[in-house]
Amino acid sequence: MYFGLVSYCAEVQNVKNALGEAFAASLESAKWKLWHGDADDALTKLAVLRDNVPDEGHRSKLTGLYEYLHRNQAYLVNDEARDQANKTYTSQVAESHIETLINARHKRTKKMQWTREGAHHVLQIRALMASDEWESKGQGAVLLALGAGA
Repeated sequence: MYFGLVSYCAEVQNVKNALGEAFAASLESAKWKLWHGDADDALTKLAVLRDNVPDEGHRSKLTGLYEYLHRNQAYLVNDEARDQANKTYTSQVAESHIETLINARHKRTKKMQWTREGAHHVLQIRALMASDEWESKGQGAVLLALGAGA
């Protein structure tokens, strides 16, 4: 799994919007560290900021961002290095496509609708098919499920 620029930039922006301009410089500094592949320093900056914010609501937002990044740290990459090597460093196109599919299937005016559970299963299958795990993990389970239902 690749955890790219769009995901953490959106999360940082959400926290920045909630906290206001007083914290913008510190959050941008942490985001810069993430962009340059230094997740440890970014997490340290966020922890220091969180520990020095007196407002409980702001501290909660910073804690959420810190935990989100910490939980996904294994998937963070050096986006600047990927950009310079002409490699993909954002998942924006894929995320936009998925968002469009989900929105189209969840509209009440359409004849064909997905339930949340159904959408989850379809997206899991598509993700397996797009990865190298389809033949080893997904194909057998899907075929078994189809055979059991017949």
